[in-house]
Amino acid sequence: MKICPKCKQRSNDEQCATCKIIFAEYELKKREQTSQVYKLISAGELEKAKELAQTLSNEFPDSKGDFILLISNINRDLNIAGKYRYAQELLTKGEYIEAIQLLRNLKAFDPGLSEKIIALRRKAERQISNNSKLDQAVDLLKQQQYGAAKTLLLNLSSDNYHKDEVKKHLSKIEEIKNGLLREVADCLSQGLFNAAREHLSRLISQFPEAEQEQAPLYALLAKRKEISERLTAAAHKAREEKRSLEAKVLYAFLIWQDHELKSSLLPYLHEIGGKAVISLADCPEYELTAWAALGITVKEDGFLKSVLTEQKGEQLAKISPVLISLPSRADIACEPVHIDGEEVADFA
Repeated sequence: MKICPKCKQRSNDEQCATCKIIFAEYELKKREQTSQVYKLISAGELEKAKELAQTLSNEFPDSKGDFILLISNINRDLNIAGKYRYAQELLTKGEYIEAIQLLRNLKAFDPGLSEKIIALRRKAERQISNNSKLDQAVDLLKQQQYGAAKTLLLNLSSDNYHKDEVKKHLSKIEEIKNGLLREVADCLSQGLFNAAREHLSRLISQFPEAEQEQAPLYALLAKRKEISERLTAAAHKAREEKRSLEAKVLYAFLIWQDHELKSSLLPYLHEIGGKAVISLADCPEYELTAWAALGITVKEDGFLKSVLTEQKGEQLAKISPVLISLPSRADIACEPVHIDGEEVADFA
């Protein structure tokens, strides 16, 4: 004998004599309908799941307590779902702390809803962290620490919430870097190598990655400074040892090469003055005439200048130095000669 789950009457093991229900079919239907409730919950259709559970609680009175508990859990999830939607609105408004507080300690009956809550809470926490990083980057920009600021901003480049602001700051940093590079280039074009080196050092201090990018130029400027210092020392030594011509040539060369040295070295040229005048007559073996005969004189600053000849009104042609480099030519081989008993090839 078995008690009917609906009418509570005793019946045989297969069917209720009063309700006419078949017990096996009844249990199968209850399981299928209950499973449908859970499917609706998993799909996020909590209202439909609640409605079906209420219907089933009347249709299957023997499991009414189970359905009441299920309905209670669904009601709790409906409340949590409402908080989840409100937290989404807060997140959209940028009120991340409020969203986190609302989602704190929420755990839904539906595993899918719980996962959404955890994901949304982590998203809000990430936005708070990104806001902090953006504030740090802005502070670094104010301190002119552009390299560190750029690193932080690049870490935020995948954040859609700060995309426009990050792009604006990165553009500003690139503009500043390009401006420093232009200053270096301007100094180089004007022959201001010390200033170029200073601007380059400033660029590297603010943009560490520029050290590798500009390594060849930095090394070249350092080498140039070393050579300039050596030549300056040689010029001073020549002046002290009364080798006026050598000192004058070195001073003039240094000023020509580096305009920044003019103010410091020009007084030495003025001091030497006409003590050292270069003349082609110093080389009589080549039967050369003096500079003056060619219409050239040496100015006080050590540079050459064209002048008129004694014949008034006669203008000399402009004379400029020309480097003549003859093409290489192989020597013509001759018959071998014998030196100390060895045959050696000779060349005419």
